[in-house]
Amino acid sequence: MDGSSKDDEIRIMEGWLYRIRSNKFGFQYSRKRYYVLQNHLLKSFTSVPISIHNDPVRTAFVNSCSCVMESGKKSIRGRVFFIFTLCGISSNGVSVKLGARNPEEAAKWVEAFQKVSLKMTQNPLSLVSIKDHKAADVASYWTIFGCHNGLRLFKETRNEYDQNKVVHPAIAAMSVIDGAPEVVFQILMSLGSTRLEWDFYLKKGSVIESIDGQTDIIHKHLNGDWLPWGMKPRDLLLQRYWSREEDGTYVILYHSVLHKKCPPQKGYVRACLKSGGYVISPIDHQHKQSVVRHMLDIDWKLWRSYKYLQKSQSLSVHMLGRLAALREFFKTNISSYLSERKDLKNENEDLFLEMEDEESELSDEFFDFPEPFDDDQLESKEMVAREDGFLCNYKFTLPKDENGDLPNSWSVPEPSLFQIRGETYFKDHKKIHAKTTLMQTIAVDWLRSDKREDNLAARSGSIVQKFAARGCPEFFFIVNFQIPGSTTYNIACYYMTNTPLKDLPLLKKFVEGDDAFRNSRFKLLPHVTKGPWIVKQSASRASLVGQLLKVNYIRGINYIEADIDVGSSTLARGVASTCLSYFSSLISETAFVIQANTQDELPEHLYGASRLNYLDVSKAFWANP
Repeated sequence: MDGSSKDDEIRIMEGWLYRIRSNKFGFQYSRKRYYVLQNHLLKSFTSVPISIHNDPVRTAFVNSCSCVMESGKKSIRGRVFFIFTLCGISSNGVSVKLGARNPEEAAKWVEAFQKVSLKMTQNPLSLVSIKDHKAADVASYWTIFGCHNGLRLFKETRNEYDQNKVVHPAIAAMSVIDGAPEVVFQILMSLGSTRLEWDFYLKKGSVIESIDGQTDIIHKHLNGDWLPWGMKPRDLLLQRYWSREEDGTYVILYHSVLHKKCPPQKGYVRACLKSGGYVISPIDHQHKQSVVRHMLDIDWKLWRSYKYLQKSQSLSVHMLGRLAALREFFKTNISSYLSERKDLKNENEDLFLEMEDEESELSDEFFDFPEPFDDDQLESKEMVAREDGFLCNYKFTLPKDENGDLPNSWSVPEPSLFQIRGETYFKDHKKIHAKTTLMQTIAVDWLRSDKREDNLAARSGSIVQKFAARGCPEFFFIVNFQIPGSTTYNIACYYMTNTPLKDLPLLKKFVEGDDAFRNSRFKLLPHVTKGPWIVKQSASRASLVGQLLKVNYIRGINYIEADIDVGSSTLARGVASTCLSYFSSLISETAFVIQANTQDELPEHLYGASRLNYLDVSKAFWANP
């Protein structure tokens, strides 16, 4: 609830939240606490405080380096929470994960934290407002203290809370780089040999754990050559989060964490990055140049550091110099990078060097897709399917091409591309490669409309209705992805089985169950065979889609349809907008399973799978009014 006492002007937000933590076995649990966001302080209590002067259990400071990330809906020990993560608020840089019991409450807290952080420093270099390179006056919140190698250097202005404290100030630098934001992003994300060509700080780096399509844990051994004599080498264990904004801006955020797979290393002192990152923004509509901002708030763990603030800042400034090295790298080596990098060998260089103009007007609620071309450019492909001895004519909006060479087509991928739970999964947690699918992929629709298109299977003339009219025993499962915007796009995959439902008990249970059961079992398995690295990372994690997005299940006589509202999640909208930019160069696969949660339901079965080949947004078929 919002604060309503006479202290409203300083009690910005208060109410019951749940601290989400993990025990030593990795299992998550929640702890209920009453939180008060008072000015720049976040306080937690075991009960509702009578006065703001009551001693809290814990207190954390929200500063200009703090950021908040929405983590979506999650079930923990049978209780559903809407989770958000606070980064850069605790003294050791460890993130704090909190959960609310409803999305409205979570949204209020997220907004409150964002406002506090913005109030502390509304400048283009903080991790909250850094995304907007057109933001107002820098000098009010950051002080420029130098220029080195063509980089303007800024130091965060100290506030009242820090006036009498010894702190390691946050510093930042910015530069213009002759490269598209996507290319700069790819290079900054790389931990391979290419990075050693410009990052003089890095000795070696590795990914410790991939958390999801936008978050991982990385470990960096820093090169000791630049350190003062007698100073031990440093390393960093960081949580890294990245995203793409609708205007083409890329954001990479870091903060130090603890991880059981990477304890402190012998011979190294582990520095603490309280908060830091990069923001890569396009300068113009052609996206040929980028403004790159790099910020650091780091504790180098110097002995008696209160006497060596000058040395600490000197080390941080030296580290910011990597931005100048990156700028020079682009001037001399970027062509070689694009042609030789192994993990980009299947990608079209034009994808990076000739960015499309995506600066069309954006919807307030959803990312708007580029408007298609004239209708006379659209061609619907009429396919003929033979089922049980008769012909069934139906206009599919995408043709089938088994070789995957035909642009704007679909095909059936090999089931072995996907991993599912094996018969011993609950003993050893091992997954196996699928060998077959229980349902046949018979069609894919690629539609556009001026409104949301629901229940496609019920439409007169659809293949589902043709089979129903003839009394055919076949049963259909339709997965309909709804991508909202000023123009709504639909990707609908049609799967069919000749086997009676009674012989497929888990599918029968799913079809006849309620939405709560369906959401707990309906799992999507995405895969990208060909496409840019960012898309492969964004769409690579199997998920119970009903736990993340709003899904409307529609039960018909001979079908069940899952209408998935991609716009119901900010993260999903971002992934969709990223994928849209690359549709014409993507080969992507999607499969689905009904998750096995008990031993008698194992092994899992792959129910259906489909592959999309180089979709063309301009050729999406207009749905019937």
